[in-house]
Amino acid sequence: MLVAADVPWRPVGEPPTDRQELGEEARRLLDNPTLHEAMARVERKLVETWKNSAPGEDEQREAAYHMLWALHRVRGELQVMIADATMARRQ
Repeated sequence: MLVAADVPWRPVGEPPTDRQELGEEARRLLDNPTLHEAMARVERKLVETWKNSAPGEDEQREAAYHMLWALHRVRGELQVMIADATMARRQ
């Protein structure tokens, strides 16, 4: 069975340094249906982990909460990049 650890993460170069290009890349990512599905799956699994945790499983609940928070931070940072690009275009 293939697991996530078996699929290597491959950096493919440097991100754009231009604010507008960076925002366009962030928009492409947020509009990508595969990334959207992956993020939605992770979010659902984390919420289920949190909801189904037993009263004594504080560490498991906390870990799920922190991972969900981090997922939202990634999404939020992409949104910040898009907003920054919009502001750069207006200048």
